Amino acid sequence: MKVNIGKYFKRAIDRRISVEIERHDSFSMDHTLSYVILPMLIQLKECKHGIPHEFAEVGGADYEAQESFDFYKETHNECFDKGVERWNEVLDKMIWSFEQILLDEYEEKYRHGRSEFDWVRTDKEFPNPVTGKIEKTFQMVDKNPKEHWTDYEGMRKHEERIQEGLDLFGKYYRNLWD
Repeated sequence: MKVNIGKYFKRAIDRRISVEIERHDSFSMDHTLSYVILPMLIQLKECKHGIPHEFAEVGGADYEAQESFDFYKETHNECFDKGVERWNEVLDKMIWSFEQILLDEYEEKYRHGRSEFDWVRTDKEFPNPVTGKIEKTFQMVDKNPKEHWTDYEGMRKHEERIQEGLDLFGKYYRNLWD
């Protein structure tokens, strides 16, 4: 994949954009896109100048046309800061999820011990679908089943956490601007 997105000129229509997608880029598209999405999320978090409206709706701002109680005005800045904290938490969850996708090794944390497998010939024979020749079949057999195990519950929770960040990315996709 090659992406070149030029700078904004006076008119957005003059912006030079070049995107080349190779055939293999879509093989693991979630991983490929993470290379672009992750650094953009990090940059957005570092230099954002605002937060989505739903995080900023706290009331009591001087610019609001509707009058409000004095205690709203007194706590406006504090409430806005809490909104900024909540938005940062959402961005952190998204960033963490895309980091996990790029690492692509989190599953190994949940595998313990060393597995060894052997291929054992079976008594069954089947025709090869390409050549039509009758061929022997083999079965994969675990040589040491009691010496390794996988924490499937931990792996499931990890994947749920990744999915939470991806769901938030989808939910707030239209708010990813500065």
